[in-house]
Amino acid sequence: MLFTLLLCFITLYRNQKPKDNFFHLTSKITSISNSLDIQGHLNPNNEPIRYLKIEDYPKYFKLLIGEDIDGSKPTFQQIDKLKVDDTITVYYDETSLGGDAEVSRLAHFIDKDGKPYFIRGKQNTIGYYIIGLCLSVIAVSYFLKKNGRIS
Repeated sequence: MLFTLLLCFITLYRNQKPKDNFFHLTSKITSISNSLDIQGHLNPNNEPIRYLKIEDYPKYFKLLIGEDIDGSKPTFQQIDKLKVDDTITVYYDETSLGGDAEVSRLAHFIDKDGKPYFIRGKQNTIGYYIIGLCLSVIAVSYFLKKNGRIS
Protein backbone atom coordinates (compact mmCIF):
# COMPACT_ATOMS: atom_id res chain seq x y z
CA MET A 1 0.00 0.00 0.00
CA LEU A 2 2.78 2.40 0.91
CA PHE A 3 4.63 1.40 -2.26
CA THR A 4 1.55 2.32 -4.32
CA LEU A 5 1.31 5.68 -2.56
CA LEU A 6 4.99 6.32 -3.25
CA LEU A 7 4.52 5.50 -6.95
CA CYS A 8 1.56 7.89 -7.14
CA PHE A 9 3.53 10.73 -5.58
CA ILE A 10 6.48 10.07 -7.92
CA THR A 11 4.12 10.15 -10.92
CA LEU A 12 2.51 13.39 -9.74
CA TYR A 13 5.95 14.93 -9.23
CA ARG A 14 7.12 13.81 -12.68
CA ASN A 15 4.07 15.42 -14.28
CA GLN A 16 5.08 18.78 -12.78
CA LYS A 17 8.65 18.81 -14.13
CA PRO A 18 9.61 21.81 -16.28
CA LYS A 19 10.59 21.21 -19.89
CA ASP A 20 14.31 21.76 -19.28
CA ASN A 21 14.46 18.88 -16.77
CA PHE A 22 13.61 16.24 -19.40
CA PHE A 23 15.99 14.45 -21.74
CA HIS A 24 15.77 16.00 -25.19
CA LEU A 25 16.81 15.16 -28.75
CA THR A 26 16.72 17.23 -31.90
CA SER A 27 16.37 15.04 -34.97
CA LYS A 28 14.47 14.46 -38.21
CA ILE A 29 11.14 12.65 -38.26
CA THR A 30 11.36 9.33 -40.08
CA SER A 31 7.77 8.19 -39.55
CA ILE A 32 4.38 9.42 -38.31
CA SER A 33 1.42 7.04 -38.24
CA ASN A 34 -1.71 6.22 -36.27
CA SER A 35 -0.87 2.51 -36.03
CA LEU A 36 2.18 0.24 -35.87
CA ASP A 37 2.59 -3.29 -37.12
CA ILE A 38 3.76 -4.29 -33.64
CA GLN A 39 1.87 -6.52 -31.20
CA GLY A 40 -0.17 -4.28 -28.88
CA HIS A 41 0.14 -1.18 -31.06
CA LEU A 42 -2.27 -1.94 -33.89
CA ASN A 43 -4.96 0.72 -33.93
CA PRO A 44 -8.01 -0.75 -35.73
CA ASN A 45 -10.44 1.54 -33.89
CA ASN A 46 -8.62 4.63 -35.16
CA GLU A 47 -8.10 5.96 -31.63
CA PRO A 48 -6.59 9.45 -31.29
CA ILE A 49 -3.01 8.15 -31.12
CA ARG A 50 0.06 8.95 -33.21
CA TYR A 51 3.32 7.05 -33.35
CA LEU A 52 6.31 9.24 -34.12
CA LYS A 53 9.81 7.98 -34.95
CA ILE A 54 12.92 10.17 -35.15
CA GLU A 55 16.36 9.32 -36.54
CA ASP A 56 18.40 9.47 -33.33
CA TYR A 57 16.14 7.49 -30.99
CA PRO A 58 15.63 3.71 -31.17
CA LYS A 59 11.95 3.68 -30.14
CA TYR A 60 8.71 5.11 -31.46
CA PHE A 61 7.03 7.76 -29.33
CA LYS A 62 3.35 7.03 -28.66
CA LEU A 63 1.40 10.29 -28.42
CA LEU A 64 -2.20 10.62 -27.26
CA ILE A 65 -3.71 13.46 -29.27
CA GLY A 66 -7.30 13.15 -28.02
CA GLU A 67 -8.99 12.48 -24.69
CA ASP A 68 -8.05 9.40 -22.68
CA ILE A 69 -10.40 7.22 -20.61
CA ASP A 70 -9.52 9.13 -17.41
CA GLY A 71 -10.24 12.49 -19.06
CA SER A 72 -6.61 13.47 -19.54
CA LYS A 73 -5.64 14.99 -22.86
CA PRO A 74 -2.76 17.03 -24.28
CA THR A 75 -2.58 20.65 -23.20
CA PHE A 76 -1.69 21.53 -26.78
CA GLN A 77 -1.12 19.47 -29.90
CA GLN A 78 -0.57 20.00 -33.62
CA ILE A 79 1.11 16.67 -34.40
CA ASP A 80 -0.80 16.26 -37.67
CA LYS A 81 0.92 19.40 -39.01
CA LEU A 82 4.32 17.69 -38.78
CA LYS A 83 5.74 15.81 -41.76
CA VAL A 84 8.44 13.23 -42.40
CA ASP A 85 11.88 14.94 -42.63
CA ASP A 86 10.82 17.85 -40.37
CA THR A 87 13.45 18.53 -37.71
CA ILE A 88 11.93 18.53 -34.23
CA THR A 89 13.03 18.52 -30.60
CA VAL A 90 11.44 15.88 -28.38
CA TYR A 91 11.53 16.28 -24.58
CA TYR A 92 11.00 12.91 -22.92
CA ASP A 93 11.49 10.81 -19.79
CA GLU A 94 13.47 7.61 -19.77
CA THR A 95 12.21 4.98 -17.32
CA SER A 96 11.50 1.28 -17.48
CA LEU A 97 7.79 1.95 -16.81
CA GLY A 98 7.27 4.12 -19.88
CA GLY A 99 6.45 1.60 -22.57
CA ASP A 100 8.04 -1.48 -24.06
CA ALA A 101 11.17 -2.34 -26.04
CA GLU A 102 9.93 -0.61 -29.20
CA VAL A 103 7.56 2.14 -28.02
CA SER A 104 7.95 4.92 -25.44
CA ARG A 105 4.91 6.68 -23.94
CA LEU A 106 7.02 9.34 -22.23
CA ALA A 107 7.25 12.22 -24.72
CA HIS A 108 6.14 15.34 -22.84
CA PHE A 109 6.94 18.14 -25.30
CA ILE A 110 7.65 18.35 -29.03
CA ASP A 111 8.90 21.58 -30.61
CA LYS A 112 9.70 22.54 -34.18
CA ASP A 113 11.69 25.72 -34.86
CA GLY A 114 11.20 26.75 -31.22
CA LYS A 115 7.40 26.51 -31.45
CA PRO A 116 5.38 23.90 -29.54
CA TYR A 117 3.61 21.18 -31.49
CA PHE A 118 2.80 18.89 -28.58
CA ILE A 119 2.47 19.51 -24.84
CA ARG A 120 1.42 16.45 -22.88
CA GLY A 121 -1.45 17.10 -20.50
CA LYS A 122 -1.15 16.58 -16.79
CA GLN A 123 -2.16 13.01 -16.09
CA ASN A 124 -2.84 13.55 -12.42
CA THR A 125 -6.46 12.39 -12.23
CA ILE A 126 -5.75 8.69 -11.88
CA GLY A 127 -2.94 9.42 -9.41
CA TYR A 128 -5.31 11.36 -7.17
CA TYR A 129 -7.91 8.56 -7.37
CA ILE A 130 -5.36 5.92 -6.40
CA ILE A 131 -4.00 8.05 -3.54
CA GLY A 132 -7.57 8.55 -2.25
CA LEU A 133 -8.28 4.83 -2.54
CA CYS A 134 -5.07 3.90 -0.69
CA LEU A 135 -5.74 6.40 2.09
CA SER A 136 -9.32 5.08 2.40
CA VAL A 137 -8.10 1.48 2.67
CA ILE A 138 -5.54 2.51 5.30
CA ALA A 139 -8.19 4.41 7.31
CA VAL A 140 -10.72 1.55 7.14
CA SER A 141 -8.03 -1.00 8.09
CA TYR A 142 -6.96 1.14 11.06
CA PHE A 143 -10.60 1.53 12.18
CA LEU A 144 -11.29 -2.22 11.89
CA LYS A 145 -8.09 -3.13 13.74
CA LYS A 146 -8.82 -0.62 16.51
CA ASN A 147 -12.32 -2.12 16.97
CA GLY A 148 -10.98 -5.69 17.00
CA ARG A 149 -12.59 -6.73 13.73
CA ILE A 150 -9.22 -7.71 12.24
CA SER A 151 -6.04 -8.79 13.96
